[in-house]
Amino acid sequence: MYNKWKIYGLAVLLTTAASCQKYLDVAPKGKIILTNVSDYDLFLNSQDLTSSGARELNVMSDEVDIPAIPAVPEKPEDLAYLWALQFTTDTKTPPLFWGKHYGNIYRFNAVLQGIDAAGNGTEQDKRRIRAEALLGRAFEYLYLVNLYAKPYNAATASQDLAVPFMTSIDIADKTPPRSTVEEIYDHIFNDIKAAIPDLPANNAGNRFRGAVPAAYSVLARACLYTGRYEEAAQNARLALGDKPPAILDYNTIASKAAIPAMAVRPFDLYARYSTNASFREYPTITMLKMFDVNDLRLKLFYEKTGDYTYPQRGVANFNPSGATTNFGTGVEEMKLIIAEAAARSGKLEEALTQVNDIRKCRIKKEVYQPLTSTNKEDVLGYVFRERQLELAFRGLRWFDMRRLDAENKMPAVTRYGAGTNVITTLPPHGARYVLQIPSVVLQFNPDMPRNAE
Repeated sequence: MYNKWKIYGLAVLLTTAASCQKYLDVAPKGKIILTNVSDYDLFLNSQDLTSSGARELNVMSDEVDIPAIPAVPEKPEDLAYLWALQFTTDTKTPPLFWGKHYGNIYRFNAVLQGIDAAGNGTEQDKRRIRAEALLGRAFEYLYLVNLYAKPYNAATASQDLAVPFMTSIDIADKTPPRSTVEEIYDHIFNDIKAAIPDLPANNAGNRFRGAVPAAYSVLARACLYTGRYEEAAQNARLALGDKPPAILDYNTIASKAAIPAMAVRPFDLYARYSTNASFREYPTITMLKMFDVNDLRLKLFYEKTGDYTYPQRGVANFNPSGATTNFGTGVEEMKLIIAEAAARSGKLEEALTQVNDIRKCRIKKEVYQPLTSTNKEDVLGYVFRERQLELAFRGLRWFDMRRLDAENKMPAVTRYGAGTNVITTLPPHGARYVLQIPSVVLQFNPDMPRNAE
């Protein structure tokens, strides 16, 4: 069973080389040779490696409504919206999600395998570049394990199948078997912890690059997804540091054009574009009504909101154009992780402080009132509502839905046609919360175990 699916990574890598021939050489056998440390450093700035999360993550969530869905859906985004068993049968293009993440993993593995032998650079630079590649690879696997495996369950993680863990860049090598969920998370944790000592103290000049705060932020997210809430909060605090970057107060800006570019935003810790960073999304009316009408996020990022009664589906839309949405990690997410851990452990005042720190920068200052409650479930509800509003359309809601479903807190999600006709429903604990291994991968790896259908 040869590693045919890895051809996707190689093909994309060769495409990158075509636009970066100044920095890369292509060997006669078709393999890319990165020669000097500076080559590897520039390679980490490539457009491929600065984008990770696919826009289609949004359309799988309960945030999005597509009233004009075709009667016979064929596009991957339409099939993702309907949680189809497969999103494409086209063997000529990389499969949605899988192709992008494994393509990036291939690139990071190329860096990891070659950096030690690179010339014209210091050992410190080599260690830094290696550390950045380890962090980048861990970030990609965090997506994969939360797409193609069951949500983490400590009782079953050592048996639940996840995805193959790839370290080779030789397409003739055999495909490794699917690792377990526990094994993939062990790799994620180990790679990040191994990276931290050699990462720079900050990435203020380029938020797309690895740094210590970025590493702790990814570690915090991984701990959250494995239910290690206190560890998640601890790592989130380390990501924020002793002097946390300030949250941008939307009361102080006139339009989203005033929001800095992602590469230099102080409040973004590990910046990543999505595969379609400026795409409009049409929120469900239910989600739109979660916003207070005085919430400045509505003013800045949502169009055609009218008088906030939303009488018709598919009109009001989320449009980040001019203020690209970060699919990486940021200050607000870290504060929400701290808030969730605090709420779950009964530290309600701390949880509310974290949530209100965000809200006071989002609600019109003349009407802002802090949230208060002494009820644990209410406070946890505030945290999840703020996650949904603040982290909207960053590809994270699907993963929160999986977590909530595992806790029996996720209702059925229904897709409707142009009227009120039900097209499909994702029930609680539905098998489609775990994506099927792409058909093209199964075609080349027929012995690979399939997920439940």
